[in-house]
Parts: sequence; structure tokens; C-alpha cells
Amino acid sequence: MLNKFRQSSSEAELLSEQGYKLTKKVGEGSYAHVYLGEFMREPGGGSFQIACKVINTQKAPDRYNRKFLPRELEILGKIKHPYIIHVYSIFQRKDSYFIFMRYAEHGDLFQYMKLNGAIKENHARIWTRQIALAVQYLHTLEIAHRDLKCENILITSHMNCKLTDFGFARIVTDDFGNHVTSQTFCGSKQYVAPEILRGERYNPKAADMWSLGVVIFVMLNKALPFEENDKHSLQNAQVQRKWKFRSRVVDVLSGEVKDLVTELLDPEPGKRPEVGNVVNSAWINMDSKLRRLVAVEVKALHSALEEAKSAGNKGQQNMENRRRTSTTFKKQSKDLVFWKEMTAKLELDVSLLNRLDDIALS
Repeated sequence: MLNKFRQSSSEAELLSEQGYKLTKKVGEGSYAHVYLGEFMREPGGGSFQIACKVINTQKAPDRYNRKFLPRELEILGKIKHPYIIHVYSIFQRKDSYFIFMRYAEHGDLFQYMKLNGAIKENHARIWTRQIALAVQYLHTLEIAHRDLKCENILITSHMNCKLTDFGFARIVTDDFGNHVTSQTFCGSKQYVAPEILRGERYNPKAADMWSLGVVIFVMLNKALPFEENDKHSLQNAQVQRKWKFRSRVVDVLSGEVKDLVTELLDPEPGKRPEVGNVVNSAWINMDSKLRRLVAVEVKALHSALEEAKSAGNKGQQNMENRRRTSTTFKKQSKDLVFWKEMTAKLELDVSLLNRLDDIALS
């Protein structure tokens, strides 16, 4: 149930000065709440709905404040893609961070399926392509999401997907451009790859691909491929490939989508397809309209490629500098105050919102 938002008059006044007003609570976690709100344009210009994630660092674990929150804020300052939720501004007040973002009218994919049932294959193809393009953009920037699931995929009024929640996301290269593995258990148990359940160091991009396979399966079946509750049983089911399409859909789904899901749910990380292979898969190409990128998709991918090239050159330079000196390299810790720099990069652009956020492909 939606709840009215109670806040101090000073906080409301501070947000109002920036054009924002919070109205109702729509989601709640241990130390983060999500609110519905409004952004007021210039006087006489009207308003439009926004969502706001409020993080209370006093209630959050110290490890989250030191490690995950700075990563999330840094990554939000880097990304801009038509199928990733658009962040307008980030404010800090005392112990709270306010992340203002685009409002998704149809909620998340999990809620959507609870109301509407399994997604028809033709529509699942469109949404899978959108999600895959968002992940391709992230992976090109050497960012892994690490928490892909239906609850983190939002649906807009134009029935497009928006990937959200970068609380577990991380950059997967070091300052020298070398790829690094992960060991943190990230994501929801039913969506995580078997190598994560085993507690091994893992390739976070390959783990994202497993989770994408689970998302596709859930869309088509309105059920999880693995429903075991305890960790040991779940891991065994994953490794032994104890999953199958539900009887109500198995005979109507195409062989191409069955093949793609089977490849993504391979228990061997190195055998899973990379995200570019999903975008260009036989299943996606069954719809001729999806074979070519539209202009904003091209622009986003080109931007990521340029950024990756620049980062690669910087990493090479860092490596050369390291060879020239005997000084031990220590990675600088990031302080939470760097939000001010990022807010300057996240200026609200209503015209950009209209161009990027509502592409009608269906």
C-alpha cells in the first residue's frame, strides 16, 4: 500500500528549492526507501512524476557505506542508456542520500507478471533485447551489474524495460586495465550462478549472463527454473541442469529461445555466451525489426566504446608509470562527499528524457 511521506519542513524546503517534492512511499528496505514524487519545472511550466531512492547511511552497515554505496554513486555518474533508468540528480543531506530518477509507470517486471501472467514470446524477445543492450553497454564500460533479476527491471508507460538498482554493481578492471574477479555473494539466491553459490572467485560478467538466462526463463514461464530453497540443493540442481520449461509453454516456444536459455544456464561460466551474442542471437533475429540498432542505441554503444578505449589507454599509461617507479601503488579510497561532482554531471534534461526514455519498439 502506498504511504504518505512524512518529512521535516526543513528537508521539504531544501528539496523544493531544487524543484523536487516527495509525496508517497512505494518501496521499503532495511536502510533505503523509494518514494514517488514530482519535479516542478520553472514557474508555469508544470510538473512530472519522478521516483526517489533515499538511503539512510546511519541504518546501513558500515561495509555498505564504505564499499557499495560509493561504487553505486560512481557508476550512476558514468552511465546513460535508453534501457537503464535515468538518474536526474543526487543530493546529500546529513546522513541521507537522495537519488532522483525516472518513474516507471508499470512497476517492476515481477509485479507486472503477477498482474498479467507470463510474457508472450514475441514480447519477451523485445524486452530481452532491451535488457541485453543495457548489459552490453555496461559490460563494454567494464561494469558488471551483479543483481540482474525481474525486480530490478522496470516497465515504463511505453512498455519498455529499464534496468535499475546498481547497489551491487562494480567496475571489473583495476587501475591498470586488468580484469579482476569477484568473491562477494551478490544478488538473489534464485538468480545467482552456481560458481557464486560455491563461494568461488568468479567472473562477474559471466555471472550476469547466467542471471539473464534466469530472467528470460521467468518471463516465459512465470516461474523460476530452480525453486530449491537450501543452498546445497539449489547448487546441485544448477550443476545437474535440473530445470525444464513448464508444460503450458514448452510446446509453443520456439527452438531458438530454448537453445538460448540452455546456453545461458550452462553451469560452466566459460561456456556461456557473451552478451553481444545474445543481442545478435538467432532468437532475437527472428524479428526483422530487432536486427538493427536504432539511433539512440547506436549512440549509447558508441559512447561506451569510446569510454572503454579511453579507459584502456589510461590503464596502459598507469602500467607504464608503475614500471618507471618503485613506489608501491595503493588504490585511493573514495570518500562519500564526491556526490557533489557527480550531481553536476546529472543535470535534469527534459528533452533528453523525451528522446531516450520512451522509445516505442513494440
